[in-house]
Amino acid sequence: MNTNLAHADSAPNPATAPLLELHDIRKRFGGTVALAGVTLSIAPGEVHGLIGENGAGKSTLIKVLCGIVKPDSGVIALAGEAYSPHSPRDAKARGVQVVHQEFNLLPFLSVAENIFIEHLPRNALGVVKRRDMNTRARAALDAIGLKDIDVRWPVERLGIAHRQLVEVARALMTESRVLILDEPTATLTSRETERLFAIIDDLRRRGVSIIFVSHHLDEVFRLCDRVTVLRNGETVTSRRIGATTQDELVRAMVGQQLQKEMTHSIESSARSETVLSLVNFRHTESPHEDGVSFDLHKGEILGIAGLVGSGRTELLRAIFAAEPPLSGTLLRDGKPMSLRSPRDAIRAGIGFVTEDRKEEGLILSMPIAANVTMASLADVSRHGLLDQRAENALTEKLGVDLKLKYGGPGKNASTLSGGNQQKVVLAKWLARKPEILLLDEPTRGVDVGAKAEIYALIRRLAERGLALLVVSSELPELMTLCDRIMVMSQHRIVGSLRRADFSEEKILTYAYQGEKRQTGH
Repeated sequence: MNTNLAHADSAPNPATAPLLELHDIRKRFGGTVALAGVTLSIAPGEVHGLIGENGAGKSTLIKVLCGIVKPDSGVIALAGEAYSPHSPRDAKARGVQVVHQEFNLLPFLSVAENIFIEHLPRNALGVVKRRDMNTRARAALDAIGLKDIDVRWPVERLGIAHRQLVEVARALMTESRVLILDEPTATLTSRETERLFAIIDDLRRRGVSIIFVSHHLDEVFRLCDRVTVLRNGETVTSRRIGATTQDELVRAMVGQQLQKEMTHSIESSARSETVLSLVNFRHTESPHEDGVSFDLHKGEILGIAGLVGSGRTELLRAIFAAEPPLSGTLLRDGKPMSLRSPRDAIRAGIGFVTEDRKEEGLILSMPIAANVTMASLADVSRHGLLDQRAENALTEKLGVDLKLKYGGPGKNASTLSGGNQQKVVLAKWLARKPEILLLDEPTRGVDVGAKAEIYALIRRLAERGLALLVVSSELPELMTLCDRIMVMSQHRIVGSLRRADFSEEKILTYAYQGEKRQTGH
């Protein structure tokens, strides 16, 4: 099937004058070259993919376009006029809007307040017209399919996927000529992604130009008209989607053919020995008394698929005792255990890579070494005092094992790219030497090279005998990595597949039919 046919009728005419033009954009931060010559153009109504490894310059380029960073040299034109925004507000006034990968929502404010934070509707006395605000916010959410969210809820009540869609709703409240979407599907499942794509297609038909930044090449090929590849801060190539292939783009991004690592599957390392069992295990969000039951074996990679709200993340958090279960039994090596806190889970040999590394996986303001050893301080301490030499040595060893790109153990975690931050989170648990590792969206927001390296690491861990429980919204990822895949819907397991039976169609059928059975539709 030609994935470009979906937008062929609305594709921009190549002869149309560009709406946005960038020529030889350069930027240095001290001795670091962030942009070394970026050139690209975007036509009205074009969806233009922007891809590249973490550190390629995508984030800096976005900051230039939205007025956060001023380039050292180069020319930008918007609708034929010089464009040099002094601030994000200035950029928005010119019709350039960004939905950032990192959320800019205020968790303690309501959904409606976040949507209208920059232009709250007020009466003549300056009092916020809340009824009007809530009504308009309701319409904005309905327009993107978020009918199950109360606009009066505080944002902190929402999951990551719903927060991302609220960001999109807020951006759409402002009339835009250019909309920049930075990894917009990183937290979304297939259903949410389809919803976003429909919105993008509508904007395309209305003549809005969209810069679509993504690590997911299948999405780029499905959605975009053209794609530009950045590497080491400069434009490597710009091509029409119909005139290139995924392999060509991967080689342009990383200079080597990593595609085989992304799709290579290996013989199962799973063994018959059961290391973790759940029997009628029910967490606080589950409405079902019978809960969840399954076994996890030594050396096995067991995947969990499901739609947003299916209970996958909540299940992992309950296993790790980050949230107390309501009922059921957890067995370790066949023996019942009672975990009252994450500390108990860690002592029982369980590690947990959460879906939100910045909030729960790392302390960004602390050194990389401190982040790596925070779960295993006893191993790098003497007589109760931290041995910094031992801490640095362990960090450097794990850095080599995980191919971590960093300036040294003493650098703050905030200085790292998304892929390298995720490697630090993984290093933290490897330092602890767990026997069971829970992974929630392990490659969310990382580039194609880092993703391949994380896949290889997960396989090596399984070969060493670790049992891994993996939640991912990317079905190809689960099908590449896992020995078995369980499908969750409405906090229950509604299907289970072994590798020989894997197919996206089967997984989605379980997920959607399970949801229909639970809702009665």
